[in-house]
Amino acid sequence: MTTPLLQVTDLQFAWPGQPVLLDIPAFSVQAGERLFLKGPSGSGKTTLLGLLGGVHQPQQGSITLLGQSLRQLSSLRRDRFRADHTGYLFQQFNLLPYLSVLDNVTLPCRFSALRRERALRQQPTLDTAAEHLLRELGLSDATLHQRSAGALSIGQQQRVAAARALIGSPELVIADEPTSALDADSRDAFLKLLFEECEQMGSSLLFVSHDTSLATRFDRALSLAGLNRASQPEIL
Repeated sequence: MTTPLLQVTDLQFAWPGQPVLLDIPAFSVQAGERLFLKGPSGSGKTTLLGLLGGVHQPQQGSITLLGQSLRQLSSLRRDRFRADHTGYLFQQFNLLPYLSVLDNVTLPCRFSALRRERALRQQPTLDTAAEHLLRELGLSDATLHQRSAGALSIGQQQRVAAARALIGSPELVIADEPTSALDADSRDAFLKLLFEECEQMGSSLLFVSHDTSLATRFDRALSLAGLNRASQPEIL
């Protein structure tokens, strides 16, 4: 049996003065897998993603990515490890509105020498690496690439955020409700592009959403309520 890319074991987490929010005996993501994780608002999905990225630390248990235990790293080394190996696609996209599209996409390579090196293996410059990803994601207009991110439509911002998450071929891409603001046609087109890019780069995709209609498009679907012993039963 192959070793998972990401492995969570006996994880427990609670915010100060609050009851246990997450109590997860086991959870894993395989290399190259597309995994759908569902859960309603307030169930701890975003907190779990913060733990997986090393932003938060659990009170108990272990989180291992690429064979490295995050709890064994200092805060600074966790930040560097996250920048090297994990791409994030946020619900609100979290683009820097005053920077250009290209500068937003290449931002992870400013913080990670490893992702910069990977991007430059594929393209001669970081800008051309960003332009290639943007074209692959349906933003081929070169004049748009120079525009400030804050001047884009929601659909365009989403694709810029996806390019930023994917540049430098991180092993794990985490998407937190990235399609919640899109209509059905735009959502479907975006998912198709995201799947294609992750497959091409060999990246695993952990896609978190409350929209259960998307679950069948993934290799595997899990419910946070089913993983989390601290959660209340979901009301169907």
